[in-house]
Amino acid sequence: MHINYISTMTRVGEVIRRPDHDKKLAIVKAPDLSKEMFKDNRGRVYAIVIDGEIHKIGGSQAKGGIKSTFDAYCGGFNYGMSARTYAVWNYLNQHLKQGKKVEVYCVWADLVTVDVPTMTGSVKQEIATDFHAIEKNFVEEYYQVEGRFPELNMQESGRKWEDTGLLEGWPGMGKRFKEAA
Repeated sequence: MHINYISTMTRVGEVIRRPDHDKKLAIVKAPDLSKEMFKDNRGRVYAIVIDGEIHKIGGSQAKGGIKSTFDAYCGGFNYGMSARTYAVWNYLNQHLKQGKKVEVYCVWADLVTVDVPTMTGSVKQEIATDFHAIEKNFVEEYYQVEGRFPELNMQESGRKWEDTGLLEGWPGMGKRFKEAA
């Protein structure tokens, strides 16, 4: 699916290879996106887009916003990273080495005012809606239109990272298979 199909997401930046490190990647904020939105802590749904095509739809509410979410992917080769983080880093790195353009798009959960219970009553607070419902809607619509899930949406497609070949060189690989045995 081409990113132009989605009308509700904002381009937040481009993933690049860092010139000062052979493995590290970086997300460069889109010039028209404010620093506040780049670091907005609300839950969010993002799309990883390579040469205009959507390869992953994901969600996060990591502190530090979409910048923090992608900082983890950009350093995904580091020891201690999850299989998913390493595989996504490896996938992005491979495509960047091939000269492809990797972009990130995002939609943020709306803020709503609700009564939040306290120990003796409640207080009105502005909170973000749960991003999981947004992510589910995006993935379901992608499937309805394309007849398949995005390439990197493993959980929804019932595939495992081990089956992709993207874990080659992952520092946690030996440990993962010892636990499975």
